[in-house]
Amino acid sequence: MTFDRGVTLTTDRLLLRPFAERDVPDVVEAARDPEMLRWMLWAPDEDAEQAREFCTRIVHEDPVHKIGFAVEVDGRCSGSVSLQRADWMFGRVEIGYWLAPWARGRGLITEAVHRVVDYAFAEGLYRVELLAAVGNEPSQRVAERAGFVREAVLRRAGLLPGGVRTDLVMFARLAEP
Repeated sequence: MTFDRGVTLTTDRLLLRPFAERDVPDVVEAARDPEMLRWMLWAPDEDAEQAREFCTRIVHEDPVHKIGFAVEVDGRCSGSVSLQRADWMFGRVEIGYWLAPWARGRGLITEAVHRVVDYAFAEGLYRVELLAAVGNEPSQRVAERAGFVREAVLRRAGLLPGGVRTDLVMFARLAEP
């Protein structure tokens, strides 16, 4: 099994599509957001070339194990949702996401996560796992609003900027609860 690189998903408010060159300026701007810099292993001086490499890599990475979507809101790349580390034999995958500051507070990332989880289930995956740093309460709220169940705390399993180890909260959503 592999993910279809050309797939585009929609909701009432969102277009979830492959990343493109036109997304580079928005990715650069989002990467400079102090709130995202607390949790993401991005360089605070992310430049256009690094953003271009991100957009290109996420489109061309191994389609057996990963697919990423740009979250387009009102014609602008405002975030990302990706499925990664797919294990087709056991039917599980991990979901990750980020949302730029200009798109927050409207439930958009929760909507995007819901849609991508539905896509994962339609592709035959059974379990979608989500990991969030213990202190990243906004990400944990997204997980809960998207129907994920908190299952465990993984001790010192995450890495924050500056090489700081952190506990991760594991959430999961099943195709059949």
